[in-house]
Amino acid sequence: MLVEHSIELDLPNRGSRLAGLIAITMDIVKRRAPFVTNVIGVAVAQWRTLDLQISRARAHHRRNREAIENDFFGGEYKLASKNDDDLPISRAAPK
Repeated sequence: MLVEHSIELDLPNRGSRLAGLIAITMDIVKRRAPFVTNVIGVAVAQWRTLDLQISRARAHHRRNREAIENDFFGGEYKLASKNDDDLPISRAAPK
């Protein structure tokens, strides 16, 4: 069944009850314990910074490894570590 016209309900949007409860709880905590909310905010900010640093380090490692593989094998092989053995694995499709 295809709908040609938009359907509008005559019900007001009351929002989510859970979201409302969470917002009320957050307001109470902010009023009663600003120190705790500041500590949690700082911890979240530090966690995001750490996550960003880790993801950048992994991206750099991946790019460096690809550059080394291209330098050594001309992009034909890929290094794969298994049991401390770095053996080249062919990237070319089987003939």
